[in-house]
Amino acid sequence: MSKDAGMAHLDCYLDQVRRNLRGLPKSETDEIVAELRAHALDKIEGVLTPNQVEAAIAALGSPREVARANLTERVAAEVEADRSPLTVLRGVGRLMWLSLYGLFAGLASFAGYGMAAALLVTAAVKPFWRGHAGLWRIPEPDGGYGYDLGVSDAPRGVELLGWWIIPIGIGAGLVLGWLTWRFGIFSVRLMRRSTQRNRG
Repeated sequence: MSKDAGMAHLDCYLDQVRRNLRGLPKSETDEIVAELRAHALDKIEGVLTPNQVEAAIAALGSPREVARANLTERVAAEVEADRSPLTVLRGVGRLMWLSLYGLFAGLASFAGYGMAAALLVTAAVKPFWRGHAGLWRIPEPDGGYGYDLGVSDAPRGVELLGWWIIPIGIGAGLVLGWLTWRFGIFSVRLMRRSTQRNRG
């Protein structure tokens, strides 16, 4: 009976870990849970009792901490193996709900790539649709001005850059894309180090 109770307690803990690993594919989640189960059972000597299971679980950490550490480690390994912008962005996106910094890094990355794409698309479209691609200053009802960058069927306001949007858009878009990519790599490494410190 005590063995069954001990296994039930371990299964309950592993189910909580699994729920916190929802950002991973099922195959990876199953692999992590199997490794944790084997690790916990290795720590238990003799009869499997709830008290022994509790001690083994305490050594592993809370389900959220364990899931966070495993997810961060796997994402960081993927980013180190393949540093393409898409892999880095996907990695930051998978980690963005784990911490406040992760959320900031995710939002900043999506915004950075979005702005870089807007600049590059505007520069690419300008030669073919010159009156509809550019940067416009738009008067606001309160007397101020707003700005609109991109491609529009019905542009409003005064275009500011004209043909200069092509070299400026290409240059600024590439630089902003590169900076966002480097920021993503830095953020994944930082979150990995933070997780390792907390578990150490």
